[in-house]
Amino acid sequence: KMKKILSLLLLVLAVYSAQAQNTLGKTDDIGRIALAVMVPDMAENIPAGAKQLLENKMMQIATINGLGAGGMDPRFCIVPMVNVLTKDVTPTAPPMIAMNMEITFYIVDAISQTIFAQSTIAGKGVGQTEDKAFISGIRNVNVRAGQFKGFIESGKTKIIEYYNSKCDAIIKQAQALAGRKSYEEALFNLMSIPDVCRECYDKCMDLSTDIYKEYANYKCTQYLSAARAAWANMDADLAAANLGKITPDMACYNDAVKLTDQITRKMIADGANVWNYKMKRYDDAVETERLIIRAKRDVAVAWAYATYWNNYNYNWGWLYRYR
Repeated sequence: KMKKILSLLLLVLAVYSAQAQNTLGKTDDIGRIALAVMVPDMAENIPAGAKQLLENKMMQIATINGLGAGGMDPRFCIVPMVNVLTKDVTPTAPPMIAMNMEITFYIVDAISQTIFAQSTIAGKGVGQTEDKAFISGIRNVNVRAGQFKGFIESGKTKIIEYYNSKCDAIIKQAQALAGRKSYEEALFNLMSIPDVCRECYDKCMDLSTDIYKEYANYKCTQYLSAARAAWANMDADLAAANLGKITPDMACYNDAVKLTDQITRKMIADGANVWNYKMKRYDDAVETERLIIRAKRDVAVAWAYATYWNNYNYNWGWLYRYR
């Protein structure tokens, strides 16, 4: 009897645990993909005064439905397209401008130029000027409209499906980029995989570590050459600046240590006691792995900022050409 009770209790606990894991899994999924909001300059018909309001509306839609972006990565975005359907002058005193508009929101990958989901809603606005009528129409958008929940969920699902289906191509492209020494772009592509695409994410993280090591060793030879050249000109500070970029995971680290010791001995022999530079050291393998993870992310982010994020240097013609 006691065994039956125990077995039943274990079964209940197992079911509860499975349900909890499923719930947590869904919550984690939402947290792993986030949507930035953008009103591109190519959306020329949107008045300047309406752009911030429209961005706020889109952020509310994303946040209410669990995908509000907390960081600076605008790769996955919500972007709008607004078409004014009718524009009339009301027979009132004073006369007003009445507008009917169609507002379409897109969830996109701005870099791969992929549309994942779209949702269209009607907007109506009235104002003393065209701009004010336009702003009134945007202000009247109900961010809690039921259609937006499906819109966000569909976008998230399509993002996951896209990366799962494109995984082999992304890996091959990253390998090709690394072969051309475009390591930073390769790392960015691999590090951009949402971790809800678990199988693809794991493959890309493994490859990103290999490519980062290639990149690190490639940069190491550059830093070490620059340090040697600086020391040949007796510029210890410039040598130190280059040696400081060499980390223990890099292949030329031991050679860098030897150069550091050589400079130190020379400085001491010449009576200087101000050059106390020491090479970076990692305490253990765990710290090394943790710092490699951080380093490859930093390389990817730096490339993205220089190429895209710093000035949002996207080509939106693919989306707005049919406006």
